[in-house]
Amino acid sequence: MQTRHGPNTSATPLWAFGLVLALGVAMVTLVRMAIAANNWGPPVGSIVSFTGARPVLAPLVRFPVRRADSGTLCVLNSAQLRAAGGSLIVEAVEPGRRDGYLVHWAGAGPTSARSDCGRDAELRLSGSDVGTLATAAGGFGVGQRSMLPLLGSS
Repeated sequence: MQTRHGPNTSATPLWAFGLVLALGVAMVTLVRMAIAANNWGPPVGSIVSFTGARPVLAPLVRFPVRRADSGTLCVLNSAQLRAAGGSLIVEAVEPGRRDGYLVHWAGAGPTSARSDCGRDAELRLSGSDVGTLATAAGGFGVGQRSMLPLLGSS
């Protein structure tokens, strides 16, 4: 088929098609990365164990968390958790919630203070809180651990 080229018409340059294709691929890639980031975190069944000596790079952390049953606050202190021993197990993950991780704490009650979480508690934590506690414990798991909490054990 012949086309007429007048003084004001020109063919679409080939680089324009390449640009549109590259932008489309970039947009799809960004959307997939956003979806993956929303689902990134420790999976159900991940264990954070506070036993043994504190790893050299593990920070000392202390912050309030919410009990799942009553909604009251209690304080998790990594130094007391390590001294008393115990572990956290990720029981459920609810994407989209700020405190979307339901974890079970089991261990010796670190102190007699009313603010500690006791020997046994269901807690609501954010993904970053779970990652922070895993880092303070030296990683996920009980044996060989990963110091990259959000990536899981190696």
